[in-house]
Amino acid sequence: MPGKARTQKRDSDLAHNEKEIHQRKSNMLKSLTFFALIGCLLSSLVSATEESPPNILFILVDDLGYADLGCQGSKEIRTPHIDRLAASGLRFTDAYVTAPQCGPSRAGIMTGVHQSRFGYVDNENNHGLPDPHILPLMPEYLKQAGYRTGLVGKWHLGQGTESMLSKTQRDEYRKVRKTDAFSPKRVEAAEPWKRGFDEGLFFVGGGGHYFPFRERHVNNPSSNYFTFNGTAQQPESYKREANAFKTDFLTDAAIAFIKSTDNKPWFLYLAYTAPHTPLQAKQKDIAANTHIKDPNRRIFAGMMTCLDHNIGRLLGHLDQRGLRENTLVVFLSDNGGPTSKNKSRNDPFSGVKGDVFEGGVRVPMIASWPGTLAEGKVVSGPVISLDLLPTFTAVAGKRAEHPLLDGKNLLPWLTGKAECPNETLYWSWRGNFNAVRRGTLKEIRNGKPVKSVDGKSIPPHNFVDLATNPTELAGEDSLKDENKKQRLSTALDAWLSSVNKDANKLTPSSSSPPPR
Repeated sequence: MPGKARTQKRDSDLAHNEKEIHQRKSNMLKSLTFFALIGCLLSSLVSATEESPPNILFILVDDLGYADLGCQGSKEIRTPHIDRLAASGLRFTDAYVTAPQCGPSRAGIMTGVHQSRFGYVDNENNHGLPDPHILPLMPEYLKQAGYRTGLVGKWHLGQGTESMLSKTQRDEYRKVRKTDAFSPKRVEAAEPWKRGFDEGLFFVGGGGHYFPFRERHVNNPSSNYFTFNGTAQQPESYKREANAFKTDFLTDAAIAFIKSTDNKPWFLYLAYTAPHTPLQAKQKDIAANTHIKDPNRRIFAGMMTCLDHNIGRLLGHLDQRGLRENTLVVFLSDNGGPTSKNKSRNDPFSGVKGDVFEGGVRVPMIASWPGTLAEGKVVSGPVISLDLLPTFTAVAGKRAEHPLLDGKNLLPWLTGKAECPNETLYWSWRGNFNAVRRGTLKEIRNGKPVKSVDGKSIPPHNFVDLATNPTELAGEDSLKDENKKQRLSTALDAWLSSVNKDANKLTPSSSSPPPR
């Protein structure tokens, strides 16, 4: 090859190599830029996750029987949406509430402290609560954690001040104020807008008709609250149809609250009255349950059909807004079913609402948080409604601290990082209804005998091993070991003694949390 040609080829090769090197550098810079961008995005997402704790939707239903959900084994009651919720999370077989009736059960839930410690021992409407500086409530903890807080539905923790009451209620309230039975200060401390809720729609009593129902608003400059059982102008955010069914309307209000929360994390306490009496259901929901022969059980099933449909509406709204994976949903009943009154069923357990047998205090519970909690898992560790407050607070990135706090943070256990924190659970209601469960062993002091699910009489005082005798039938695999019986009785007596001491300290005039 002539010299000139070789030179031209060399120059051409050099130019090609330089072009290739330049192209490689350009590609490398693009790759570095791309990965840097991805890194920034991931960092932003992590930061956003850390700065934005999940929403919390707590659904409490009323007087639901243990066996009245499809996911709990019911062959009659169809609950596809609640079943879907269970399939997306954890279903608890051994979940309990602190009392077998509405008011005291809710008092334990809202405080994380066994309600007997502050004297909430029965189901009276005017009981009230200790002042916030003595005993904070769940929404107060979460509000401090930066959450927007809402209440929709049944409150039942005190009638509140006279401004909230009808004339008849005011007269009754004034009579109460002249006695030592209830402290006006404690009743006023139960007003929801004074206890950490930013907004809500609530009614103060224990039940009421599903349709028609009336409303009366409370004029409070710092809230949008209003109650049922009166008349007033409705705010636009909670408009309803004239013949609205209460379960539907409460769901409308819940969705309205979620829509109004913008980008701030929120906590919503949604307390349905269903399936509490009176037995009332829409005709189409009753017609959907014609396979049930008992007419009252059919109405109950219709109420459950409506409740399930509305929980489906809630889940659908969360899905539609892309909130499902960033929302912890907990579903719970406030106590066991009152089987003879609303035709609920607590199978396979003995006892009903009002008893400390399993049928009165063992309830359906579901926790769903896709991407964080396991899906479709059944867990058998014992949990109690007291655990919700410290668990929700932990989810919010904070720690609930109070010298009397009874509840345990379940989050490490629910996420597989620790064992179930509960070894011993206690119950005390109306003084002579007491019980203790340690492991699978239980002592029951029920105050009265009850009938088992198959009609057998069960004495009020009994020791059982729930592993072999879940129905608590006397003489049928009942606990025989006298040493184990004695240990249960000693533990229960010691706990009752501590509860009585704490109740004497937690008075409305206290200025600081009592020492323990």
